[in-house]
Amino acid sequence: MWADNEADLDLLGFDFLVDELVIALTEPRLLPLTIGVLGDWGSGKSSLMQIAARELNDHYEERAQAGGEDLANAPYLTINFSPWQYEDHNDVKIALMSAVLDAISTRVPDAEERVGRLRRILDKLGRLGRRVGRAGAGAAPTVLPIILQGAMPEMDSGTMELVTAATNAAASEAHKALDDPSPHQPSVAGNPGTPTGDVDMFRREFAALVENIPGCEAVIVFIDDLDRCLPETVVDTFEAIRLFLNTPKTAYVLALNQNVVESAVDSRYPELRKQDGAGIGRDYLEKMLQLKIAIPPLSAPEAETYVNLLFAELHLNDEEFAKVLKQSVEVRRGNGLAVAFNTGIAGDVLGDIPAKLAADLKWAADISPVMGASLRGNPRQLKRFLNNLLLKHRSAVRRGAALELPVLAKLMVLEDQYNTDFQKLFDWDLAAGGACSEIKDAEAHARIMPGGVEAPKTAGKTPAGDPQPTRNESRAATKEAPAAPLNEARNWASKTHIAEWLRADPAFAGIDLRPYFTYSRDKLSFGVSASRLAPHLQRLITDVQSDIDASRRQQYAAVSALDSNDRAQFVEALLERVQRDPSSTALTAVLELAEKNPDMVSAVSSALQRIPPSAIPVVAGSMAVRRLPRGNADVAALFDRWETSENVKLRTVVTQARKASETKGGPGGNFR
Repeated sequence: MWADNEADLDLLGFDFLVDELVIALTEPRLLPLTIGVLGDWGSGKSSLMQIAARELNDHYEERAQAGGEDLANAPYLTINFSPWQYEDHNDVKIALMSAVLDAISTRVPDAEERVGRLRRILDKLGRLGRRVGRAGAGAAPTVLPIILQGAMPEMDSGTMELVTAATNAAASEAHKALDDPSPHQPSVAGNPGTPTGDVDMFRREFAALVENIPGCEAVIVFIDDLDRCLPETVVDTFEAIRLFLNTPKTAYVLALNQNVVESAVDSRYPELRKQDGAGIGRDYLEKMLQLKIAIPPLSAPEAETYVNLLFAELHLNDEEFAKVLKQSVEVRRGNGLAVAFNTGIAGDVLGDIPAKLAADLKWAADISPVMGASLRGNPRQLKRFLNNLLLKHRSAVRRGAALELPVLAKLMVLEDQYNTDFQKLFDWDLAAGGACSEIKDAEAHARIMPGGVEAPKTAGKTPAGDPQPTRNESRAATKEAPAAPLNEARNWASKTHIAEWLRADPAFAGIDLRPYFTYSRDKLSFGVSASRLAPHLQRLITDVQSDIDASRRQQYAAVSALDSNDRAQFVEALLERVQRDPSSTALTAVLELAEKNPDMVSAVSSALQRIPPSAIPVVAGSMAVRRLPRGNADVAALFDRWETSENVKLRTVVTQARKASETKGGPGGNFR
């Protein structure tokens, strides 16, 4: 198993991104510089910064250890800071500036006098913050100095000017961020002769301090976890950089999820929204970040390489793993999007492959395409999935349960990402007493339907090529043995994401999955949490639940345009909202979406089947019978349940709708 921490070893093939970051940081003409390392949660932002920091220092440290250089004169002073760890402090700005001063003081002990002057300013700011607390940005310029003067009549005029300058700067920082800063900004306090009361004086002192660090070409601060912070902490961090620290020979690298940080800025300055209602977050970041390095999601080959290298790290000694890693770098250099490590490459490098590694690489190759797609190419999710898998398997081994690791892995992919489908398979297997026939039919259907898409129907034929029964034959078959399970299995297999999953080895036909469900059933209640979705899907989930009809329906085209994986996860998360609260707008949204998207009808009907009829509002029931197609077997089963329920109003709605439909006649269409 693997620690869920950032790594300073590049298993992801991020060398090209590291190069971009290092090149920018070592270009004197670009300084001062603020760089954003952008990516989703778990995409590898922290690891990328850690690898870059190591590269900036490693070659010089090697020369110093060889006796050729003085380590105290290293060209880059790198500092790591996490504002998230200081949220309980009174002022994150002060914590950041103190961390920078501490690092400089350690590097240059002789600069203690100059550092001391800067520390005294920070100390005064810190004491004022503790005595008075944080004032609102809008009121601070006029109110805070008055409050301070009343609370601390002994305050000297220079300190009061400093506070006035800082609070004025904080209040207008959102506006100032959108203007290019002057290299020689005049004193905010208007009194350049007061060294302790002038923000500009702090900047000049700090710039001189950095300039006089022996042999130092740049002070580089790596700021992590910004997207974990509260809105005030996010803005305070940017303010500290812009107001106090953004001086020549400095660079700041911030790891962040752009959408999260933009939302934090919008939340911090709600009064600055534009006429169209949009916040200033995007413009704010555009001005704060001079360069952006975006981490893309892993492609399927990259995800497979990453998983394989994790197993290599687990099973090989340090020398063997170093050879494997070196070879993967060479493969990536020739084709960055190819699988850079697999069984074949392992054989070329190692000769004899350890049996455990060979076994893990075999099943990982079978499941990686599905796992990589369903986990959205996210390194942290891939690693957590593997840790969870191995934990469950080892637990089974400890109890003497004979579980095949590839079978458990494939089942967990379905559970982790498509819980409604996982629930369906569980129900089938449980009802059959193990080795259900539905999974056999579904696998056979998926293998003859490339891409999991139904072939065009021809007259007198079913999708599988069997003659269509006559109406009388259908009725007879219904009495003798229901044909629904076979049809349901084929419909299930026709979903793109399920077809891909079914075609992945190992096949489940003939396997009793009940022992596996003992260890893989964490989500047998209600589906996928929306927080697991990509940011654009999370926003879409929120937008389609608007109480304003026009606003809600504007989003439906975007839902229809989603690719199959995104669409399946979106529907799963929205149905989870419905099951939690059937009276919510989410139910209205799924019914309206199902009317426009026939592929959603079965999933919506199955989800509504699990909700007690007594919890279904009559308005929602009426909408369902008007919008869901009456020719669908899952819809018919849902309305059968409602029509025989104790919910009198719901029962009446369904009965009347069915009578009206029979009067109009015809097999297709909705209940209108």
